[in-house]
Amino acid sequence: MARWAKAVLVTLTALAALAGAGFGASVLYAEHVAAQVGRDDMLGQASALPKIAKGSEYVVVTGPSTGPSALPGVGNGVEVGQNFLILGVDTRSGWTQGQSRSDTIMLLHVDRNREHAGIVSFPRDSYVYIPPVAGRWNGGKTKINAAYAWGGAPLVVQVVSHLTGVNIDHVVRVDFAAVRKITDIVGGVDVTVRKTTRDGRTGFTFKAGVNHLDGKKAEIYVRQRYGLAGGDFDRVKRQQQYLHALTGKVLSMGVLTNPIRLNQLLSEAAKSLVVDQGLSLAQTARELSHLSQDDLGFTTIPSTGFVHTTAGTANRLDTNGCRALFLALRTDTMTDWFRTHKGYQAVTGA
Repeated sequence: MARWAKAVLVTLTALAALAGAGFGASVLYAEHVAAQVGRDDMLGQASALPKIAKGSEYVVVTGPSTGPSALPGVGNGVEVGQNFLILGVDTRSGWTQGQSRSDTIMLLHVDRNREHAGIVSFPRDSYVYIPPVAGRWNGGKTKINAAYAWGGAPLVVQVVSHLTGVNIDHVVRVDFAAVRKITDIVGGVDVTVRKTTRDGRTGFTFKAGVNHLDGKKAEIYVRQRYGLAGGDFDRVKRQQQYLHALTGKVLSMGVLTNPIRLNQLLSEAAKSLVVDQGLSLAQTARELSHLSQDDLGFTTIPSTGFVHTTAGTANRLDTNGCRALFLALRTDTMTDWFRTHKGYQAVTGA
């Protein structure tokens, strides 16, 4: 497999594997794998939703317009990179959409030169504006993960776009269910935990130091939030750390040069993946041919603490911090943003 194919596998496949899937490399390896990937017109459905009239408090513009063209370097035919919305959905057996939640929400921004990518995580309890949903919600602020239950991926697209001010170019929806199988296929991963923690839901304990995660433990690890000092923020750090660990394992164990194991990995990933109608998997892989593991940065939207709401305790967003981050997304300056916000990049789990 060519070097650029490996880079795509390491970045995009590892990212989507957080919730159970990988997409770019599946086309590079075998067309029959790509054929297993589901398709849904999530962007078309999002554009058909009633427009949100309320302005976002986290988007600052330079003129009367509230659209992207109001920012320097945005619009007027100038490309500002691509934005992929990654939704990790927990669709347990017997659950309806109204019971399901998108507890993993990530925005992958690839710069216009296809040389760097930044991944922004949105904690499930982030306190954001969600527009009215007939029969479900009158409109107002609540936890961001409710958007999926009330309107599926299209409503999440609209909410994240309104919150950040960026256009969502593509959507990737993946299922948590495959985390276990994918981790076992690569022989498990090692993560370093700062402090011994116990998961109250399963009773499993992660000890301080290096922990080897098989599929079952990995699923517990990336899902746990109760028992962690930082709650959902620490869970996001764990998810980001898991991606780094999975990336390293895929490279070190020779999966890329083992056709049987690679096919097994990508076939399993494809089963849990749904993408928007307009996403060309092969083209995406080609465009990201120069990306490597070192070109990928992780961050979480800035927050200032917690706020008590009718929906329970939520994360209060840091207005100034979000404005700076979202401006960097809108103006394709995430590389500069990462240089000055190194503390936001997480590599160690809680």
